[in-house]
Amino acid sequence: MSLPDRNFLMQLFRKVDRDGSGSINAHELQAALSNGTWTPFNPETVRMMIGMFDRDNSATIDFEEFLSLWKYIDDWQRCFKSFDRDNSGSIDRNELKLALTAFGKFLENREETSNKIKLELIRLPIERSIF
Repeated sequence: MSLPDRNFLMQLFRKVDRDGSGSINAHELQAALSNGTWTPFNPETVRMMIGMFDRDNSATIDFEEFLSLWKYIDDWQRCFKSFDRDNSGSIDRNELKLALTAFGKFLENREETSNKIKLELIRLPIERSIF
């Protein structure tokens, strides 16, 4: 699955960037995210998402960093959907076992399992998101 057109993503970025600063802060990102239950994302989850893609340590993400975040969210949505076999919108105990087994095999099959990879897997937000 490919990312949407850059022009579409730029328009979306500009809508999320409410103050017009050219970057998105945690408050702006939280306002733009939905976890499917009409409740706001946990502020710590939003800060972690920004921190994972904030290359210049500005506590914000610029457009290029936003593109990386978009791909990350898209990848995780597809991953979630692949384990949500009954399309319930949640992962039950059996689906979770399959997911953890698959992730374990993924890590076992990697030649280089660095501490960074392990840390990123631990830090991944559990919440689903839809812009």
